Amino acid sequence: MKYLALASLLALATPACSGTDEPTPPPPAQETGTSTGAVTVPTRLYAELGAHNLSFETLGTFEDRDGVRALVLRATANRYVSSVLSFVPDDAFGDAHVISERRFEIVLHEGHELNSVLSGLPLFILINTFTGTPTQYTARIEVTPQFFDFRGDDSIWVDSAVTPYYVHNGTDNLVYRGSAGVVADSLSVTAPDGAPAVSRVAADSFQLNWSYTTLHQAIDPHTVPLTFTAPLAGGTTASKTARLVARVVSLALTTGDAYDVWPEPGCVRPVYDCIHAQPAGTTDFSVCGKYRQVANCQYVTACEIHPLPQLTLSPIDGSSLEPARTAWNAGSNNGAWHSLSAMTTYSTPSCFTDPTPFQTIMAQLAANQGGPDVSAGTFTNRAGLSQNVFFNQSYGNGAALLSALDAFAGGGEVQAWISSQPESCQNCHQFGAQAVLYYPASHKVIVLSGHYGYDS
Repeated sequence: MKYLALASLLALATPACSGTDEPTPPPPAQETGTSTGAVTVPTRLYAELGAHNLSFETLGTFEDRDGVRALVLRATANRYVSSVLSFVPDDAFGDAHVISERRFEIVLHEGHELNSVLSGLPLFILINTFTGTPTQYTARIEVTPQFFDFRGDDSIWVDSAVTPYYVHNGTDNLVYRGSAGVVADSLSVTAPDGAPAVSRVAADSFQLNWSYTTLHQAIDPHTVPLTFTAPLAGGTTASKTARLVARVVSLALTTGDAYDVWPEPGCVRPVYDCIHAQPAGTTDFSVCGKYRQVANCQYVTACEIHPLPQLTLSPIDGSSLEPARTAWNAGSNNGAWHSLSAMTTYSTPSCFTDPTPFQTIMAQLAANQGGPDVSAGTFTNRAGLSQNVFFNQSYGNGAALLSALDAFAGGGEVQAWISSQPESCQNCHQFGAQAVLYYPASHKVIVLSGHYGYDS
């Protein structure tokens, strides 16, 4: 009887978690005020994926959580939620709590968590449900600072957007920037806390800059407005207020792997090219993109961005090496002779990569430049150069020659190929000598050819 009663109780409870859940109408968002000079922002964002519907309140609110201030974002699902987890690539991030059958909240604590998301880091939320097919999906949201609830004189225009940019400032290189417009000689922005630094950028426009600390002060609490004041022509004064808040501005859903569906963008070529086109000493890179777009390109090399070129050997001017060649040839006589007859210099593309780059360069020399037979020599490095006649002291001054080559190519690592082969000589011994030096750091190639011998 005990088991029969339990089975009956479960049977009665089953419909509550069946696949017939219907969306619950969301409660109205508590926003008041008028919107002048800016597009009205929706109070809730919706997304649908198969049997699942999810919505987020766009306006985040600040509360005391875990002993610190935190931004709280609230969502409503159409299916009963069993668990939620908030994360960013490679790490759990923030706190996620189920607060009723179909509602949950995301908590971003003031400091690193809040700053990371406001500066452009998307937040993922893994959602498990009791019903629906499948019973697991992932949401992606973006949160940005925005102005709203504009009240006052229309002669002052305040852009609703506040955008994070990469600006060298000696600390975190992050500036949150807004803009306002008014035909006036000056504009002041005041608040109990979190007033921005105001600077004029044109006759009728002003720039508003916040650090993360002052931005947080401006948006917490979100119920306290900032006041914009400007002296107008004719001695009148214009005034306007607006609230700066943290808003959910995008919502997307997937049942796939979040990292595959929404991969990290990394550095993109237009942003990289823009950064490196700026004049030396530039500190403000806002023209190149948002903060994270520019930050992603800070430690990237050109070779990681630009397409891999075809390997070419382009001749370059090596005439500055002629004195070193002449000096090495000095001292040759009929009893023991040596001649460095030619030094040819090339450059390779700076972004060329290959598992065996020097061997590829040698093959290119042999195929396209009438270069040496690779099989007739030995691959070596700087330490092995002394085995070649050009770089030892048996004939010419090999140390001086190598020093001149280093100066020309920039020094550093050397990948080399050296060869010495007997040549026909009547009543004497003569050898053909060749060497190819590749300097990876400067992408320069130097080809040396000559001969040496002695009377028998």
